[in-house]
Amino acid sequence: MTRKELEAALLKITEENDRLKEENAYLKFELEELRSKRYKTGKKPPSDNPVGPSCAPKKKGGLFGHLGWFRKKPDKIDRIEEVKLSRCPECGSKDLTECDKIDEHIQEDIILPKVEAVLYRHHHYYCKHCRKVVSSRGRDELANSYIGPKAKAFAAFLRYAVKISERDCKVLFEKAFNLKIVASSIAGFRYQLKRAGSPL
Repeated sequence: MTRKELEAALLKITEENDRLKEENAYLKFELEELRSKRYKTGKKPPSDNPVGPSCAPKKKGGLFGHLGWFRKKPDKIDRIEEVKLSRCPECGSKDLTECDKIDEHIQEDIILPKVEAVLYRHHHYYCKHCRKVVSSRGRDELANSYIGPKAKAFAAFLRYAVKISERDCKVLFEKAFNLKIVASSIAGFRYQLKRAGSPL
């Protein structure tokens, strides 16, 4: 999968997320409107002077989309990027003198993990006590599985916690991670995780 396709997929997810947030905010707004109408105790008596600019009805709250919500700053900064100039963005001149003023802008983003292909080379040993050849399983290795535990856990989380379909899980894994998973096998991941976690 190319970087362009990955960026397009991320943009689509971000736009869908923004749309859902906007719909959620609008539904909350409508619910509050309905509640205020339903539980209104009484009407105000009519004014003696109904005309004039002072009697214009006041707007309720801010405009839709300006809900006054501000994102909490992250607890830690992972990376600092110094945004410096070598030429003026307005005229292109290189005759610049740096000022004391520095604006800071914190932005949170997703860093997609890379897919890691691990070759487990099982060394065999002869045990004199058991009188047989033995070997062990590698760290994070699932026997007879071509998909690792983190990918399986993430697929199960998407399917059963986020409630997206097995087909959509398959598409997301292919588009975001370039990892091909058969849709029918995603259903089995939950049972494998359940079996693996049952001793705990």
